[in-house]
Parts: sequence; structure tokens; C-alpha cells
Amino acid sequence: MRGMVDNRSYRLKIAIPSSFTVESADPKLRAYKVGQVARAASIFRVDEVAVYRDPEHDGSREMLALLRYAETPQYLRKHLFKPSQELRYAGVLPPLRLPTHRVHAPLAEGQIREGVVLRRNGMTEDGSDAAAWVDVGATSPVPAAEMLHTGKRITVRIYSRDGKFWCTPEKFPGYPGYATRYYPTLSGLIDRQSQVIITSVEGERISCDLLQRLRKQRSGDMMVIFGSPHRGVGPILGDEGHALSEFPCTIINVVPDQGSATVRTEEAVFAALALINIIE
Repeated sequence: MRGMVDNRSYRLKIAIPSSFTVESADPKLRAYKVGQVARAASIFRVDEVAVYRDPEHDGSREMLALLRYAETPQYLRKHLFKPSQELRYAGVLPPLRLPTHRVHAPLAEGQIREGVVLRRNGMTEDGSDAAAWVDVGATSPVPAAEMLHTGKRITVRIYSRDGKFWCTPEKFPGYPGYATRYYPTLSGLIDRQSQVIITSVEGERISCDLLQRLRKQRSGDMMVIFGSPHRGVGPILGDEGHALSEFPCTIINVVPDQGSATVRTEEAVFAALALINIIE
């Protein structure tokens, strides 16, 4: 499959606060901003995009809905999402063009596709020995011999049997896109991570030596945490009764000597992930 790359030996995760969109009153602009994070996560093969609660503002419901919608292949959205206020302006989300979004037509043996398990075929006569049907973006659903949970999104491999195409669950062989997760507290998020990097204008200036040190320190999954438009990670932790000094983490300034007075969170996400990409 075009664009396929090897998986990392560890999981790369990012976390943004629920106040990420606090400065944007226009819901269309909020959707656009979330779309920029989704694009960055996709470009740099992020495995998880987490949203942690900031008591200042909680826009997590809208943010998570938009992130999940953007990551879902277009042909599956009708099955997995209902019309909602959070997705009113999902049309402004940029296309991610993930490997899982690329549908090859027509069906061919050996293809790996994303699908949603349906209750029945709905378009042609049901097969007598089909245990389930899967919408894989073809002209009609494809039968599966296995019992599968209706409404579940799965990855399948297409194979041929008796002159017809069938599908079977399969692990995606490359980058499958990002998962999303919500954390009710920032301290709880940090406690669950192996290696934590926090971005801050007050952090250590990024350098070749720092990048080499981060690579040597890596001992598991890596989580990169970003602050809000109004305040950094330290003050948000302070609201929870904690201090950064309580946690083993590396604080870095990913845009030293910035020319602009401020660096937006979505801009910091691109900058930080580009630097981490160099580590690899």
C-alpha cells in the first residue's frame, strides 16, 4: 500500500487541554483548529491523541467528536456518527488521507480495508453461511464467516472463496491512525505514562544534545503534553494541587527565539512532533 511505513517500537502520544478552543467563539473556527491537530497527528504517526480536563474551560466533548470523526474513513462515518451539535461544522476538517482511508476499487484479493459490521447485507440476497456482513466501501457489503459485533469498526482482509469475495479480521500492517482518549485530570494522565515531555516557553531550549538525550532516555511510550492558549501545564497542575516537580518529566521549549509574541497550541504541536521525528 502506497505510503506504508514500519510501525515504531513504541507508542507516540500527545495531549491537549479541554480549553484548547477557548478563544474561538465561532464553532467553525473551533472545528478548523481541531482539524489542525488531527493533521499533525496523522502526518507524524501519533498513536493517541488525549484530551485532558482544564478547569478553565471544558470543550472536550466537541474536541473528541471532531478528532474521532476526522480519523474515521469517510465511507464509514454514516454508520458510526449521528448528526450532532459537535459535528455541525465537521465539513471544514481537512482530509487526513491516512492509509486506512484509501479505498481501492474494485475489490481484490489480499486488500486490507477498514469496515463496519452490519446487521445484514441490506443490498443483495443474504448468504446462507455468512455470519456477518461488513461495509468496506465497496458497492455492497462483504460477507464474513466469523461472528462479529454489529456496529463495530474493524480492519479486514479481503479473500476469495467459491468465486466470491469474503473478509476476515486482520491487523492493519502499517500506521492505522490515532486513537482518542479523555483524562479527567492532568495529574492522572501523567501518572500513567512512561516518558513525559512537556512543552513550555520556560523549558530547556531544544538542541541537538537535548534531542540525543531524549532518545537515550526513551524507555517505553512517549507522551508530549501541551498547555492551553492562556496558561501552561504547570498552572493547570497547580489547580489540581500538584507541581511539575512532583513528576519525572522533561520540559522543553520547542520554538526558542520565537519571532511572534505567541505560539498557538496547534503550531506547537507541529513543531514538537517535527523535532521528535528527528529523534527517530
